[in-house]
Amino acid sequence: MDLKQEQGRLRSPAREWAARIGLMFASLLFAVLLAEGLSRIFAPISDLRENIAQDGARIRDFLAPGSVYRQVSNEYDALTTITDKGHRVPVVDGNPDIVFIGDSFTFGYGLSDDQTFVSIYCRRQRLTCANLGQPGSGTLRQVERLEKFLEDWSWRPREVRLFVFAMSGSFSSGNDFVDNYDRERRMRAAAAGGGAPAGQPQAEAAGVGERIIGMQSFLLRHSNLMRLLKFYAGPLVKSLIVAEPGEQRMAIALDATRSALARLDALSRERGFEYSIYLIVPVNDILRGTQDQTLAMLNGVAPKPAIATAQLYRDSPAQYYFAFDGHLNPEANRLMADFLVARDRAEGN
Repeated sequence: MDLKQEQGRLRSPAREWAARIGLMFASLLFAVLLAEGLSRIFAPISDLRENIAQDGARIRDFLAPGSVYRQVSNEYDALTTITDKGHRVPVVDGNPDIVFIGDSFTFGYGLSDDQTFVSIYCRRQRLTCANLGQPGSGTLRQVERLEKFLEDWSWRPREVRLFVFAMSGSFSSGNDFVDNYDRERRMRAAAAGGGAPAGQPQAEAAGVGERIIGMQSFLLRHSNLMRLLKFYAGPLVKSLIVAEPGEQRMAIALDATRSALARLDALSRERGFEYSIYLIVPVNDILRGTQDQTLAMLNGVAPKPAIATAQLYRDSPAQYYFAFDGHLNPEANRLMADFLVARDRAEGN
């Protein structure tokens, strides 16, 4: 056998394996494209989430005073009423007994007016309440919003209840630790004249999980298969793909949270109200079993112990969160209201 024949014989297996791998890849790609096409025909699902006014126009401001609109997605169609003062109902005439502050979970994202735990609780307890929940806000912005309403409307509530939505195991959007971190970074940069403050560690590079989560919007916009996966297995996917926060970012986030809670504590003494802190965790925190770690981190920076709520949903976490959207669904809000009522009764209120 000459040299050329020998080289040809040696190349044959390599070529065969390359051909097989190419065929497998092409078959897989064809199967995915076929499944994508069929899913768009037989099981189309939208990623669209809109706020739509009664006349059909889009509402871009969640809290425009005096507005009435619908929150619409593939999981809900929720009537939303904003009072003339610029907060979600219940309506407050005069002085509220209790003011609720927090982010979209307190506001009631994806819920009709009568489904939010604030409305259910206050209706059952026959209390005058104000829901100052602000979607997309962190703790400091929530405390600033409270302070503004107290000043603008001369409110003197007997109690303020802060609902912190946070998790320690993932640094994804919606997490109050992330919102507080972003706010703190901007404030430090502004104090340094737009540059990185001296002695401050640079933000850690995004990990694999964070990069995947960052691609989510693109994938959901272009793939019906991805939308179906999130719709039917959202909680599981969220528990498997996490964005590790890293020590530096978490330290900054906790420092910012400490400052915000200290401001709330000082405001309570100045204004003469009692306050309590409740922790709401995302479904992936419960599925991963890290809810107690999150509570411990929050308590490490809070002036008083936070009240856990994860135990309300631990028996079947996926049952209580919108799978696609991630917020607490109507059943979860009913359980939260029951929990608040039970605590009142235990305390003799």
